Amino acid sequence: MSTEHELSFQQRSLFQQGYQRFSPKELRQLEWGLRFTPTVCSLITLVALIYGSSTLLFIVAGLGIWAFFFPAGHPMDFIYNYGVRFLFGAVKLPENPFQRRLACLAAGIMNVIAATLLLANLPYWAWVVGGMLLALQAIVIFTHFCTLSWMYEGVMRLFGKWHKPVEIGLAKNLLSQGAILVDVRSRNEFADDAVPGAINMPLEELDGLVEQFKQGVCLLYCNSGTRSHIAHQKLNAIGLEKIYNLGALHRAQEISA
Repeated sequence: MSTEHELSFQQRSLFQQGYQRFSPKELRQLEWGLRFTPTVCSLITLVALIYGSSTLLFIVAGLGIWAFFFPAGHPMDFIYNYGVRFLFGAVKLPENPFQRRLACLAAGIMNVIAATLLLANLPYWAWVVGGMLLALQAIVIFTHFCTLSWMYEGVMRLFGKWHKPVEIGLAKNLLSQGAILVDVRSRNEFADDAVPGAINMPLEELDGLVEQFKQGVCLLYCNSGTRSHIAHQKLNAIGLEKIYNLGALHRAQEISA
């Protein structure tokens, strides 16, 4: 069942880009602001291609490459955080996670290639490379779906390193030793389909429930495992180590049967 607490496609795309410690509410607050930097960089690339300016392409390439090495260092993020956002009362953008920085690096490399092609007097091929980059950035701007982040996730899944939840065997042992099953879905979802013995601590209310997680070992779950992963990341970030991401609802049902 879909609820207002489920992640939208755009929020799931941001999750895929590395924004995995943010609740659905926090992701909604970031959605528009995170469009600013790719929009401005795309416009610079477009202007550079129209006027055949390799210099401008090298400059915008430098922005992306710089951002890869400095998570909070993208000049356009700086302009947004300390200027533009105040016009709209928007929240400050956080540091760029690895996946987003990797995309910035790839964009920088493509701009370098386009600039080099212009210098080699090959404007057609410069437009081919630049056009591909603009198309990919347009998808990011309008949907937040990043092709490179999607590919990165695929590689991590292939090697078993993408959001791997706790093993079922270990989860059963922890539950038998007194671990608490924690459903981080909304209260309505919990009321409709509660796992016997589980307690409900919605992800949206997590900040006000931190003290309750200090009582013992907790196994977190939700419908698909996305919200439980976000909750796990948030709680781990504040030093709570006895928290495990159990993942999807069916896994909670399996160990409680």
